[in-house]
Amino acid sequence: MAGTTGTGVRIAGALLLILLAACEEHNNPPSPDIPFLTSDGHFMIGGHVITVPMIALRGPDHVFTLSREEPAKSRKQILMEQASDPHDPMPVDSLALLIHQYEMRDQHGASKEICPPMTRAWAQVVCRGRHKGVLGRLPEKFDLLDRAKLDLLKHHYTVGGEQKYDHVKDMALRPGITEIGCDKTSKFCTAVVETMPSLLAVWTVWGGDGETAAQMAERQGPAIVEFVRRGIGPIEDKTLATAD
Repeated sequence: MAGTTGTGVRIAGALLLILLAACEEHNNPPSPDIPFLTSDGHFMIGGHVITVPMIALRGPDHVFTLSREEPAKSRKQILMEQASDPHDPMPVDSLALLIHQYEMRDQHGASKEICPPMTRAWAQVVCRGRHKGVLGRLPEKFDLLDRAKLDLLKHHYTVGGEQKYDHVKDMALRPGITEIGCDKTSKFCTAVVETMPSLLAVWTVWGGDGETAAQMAERQGPAIVEFVRRGIGPIEDKTLATAD
């Protein structure tokens, strides 16, 4: 009985140490890797070079995959090896972007040190939460997609559980013209605009606060087109940062 009690005490002690370690990590998260997060990533998508700070990349939302295999290298390692050279951009079929106040991005540890090293004027403005005009009309999340890879949306699902591909498969997809397709059972819709030849932007819109899903799409679509054409190509038009 005494041996059993001793074993229980040791197990309880081990669990307590694990719990304390987890609490310590939660209360003192690792410092953000600022040089990596603020460095530019260079990608080739739909025949176009796209350049964004690494912190602007996110994992795609509502994605279903049959694969359970873990990559041999971390996403960070892959990006550092394949997307850091502007003369040799990393080929991708899609990019999931996050446009918001990066200095408050909790998953990396909030840090005002993130903003100064960024190379692009728009990123400096967005990082500090001062984006207005064109930048202020951007959705926080949107994806860039090679038009030839539209079938990838068969693996992306809406909040209502429907395939995004079903929303967009019959769209005309004309340059600069925003279109939407909506869920049958929810208020959420998928908006698409061809920002440049063969390069689509795809994002979610919905109705609320006196604005319909279509109105939201019409407000955000032209801003995305301006952002892609002027902000994240190989050379930035710095006037975008203050454009109305």
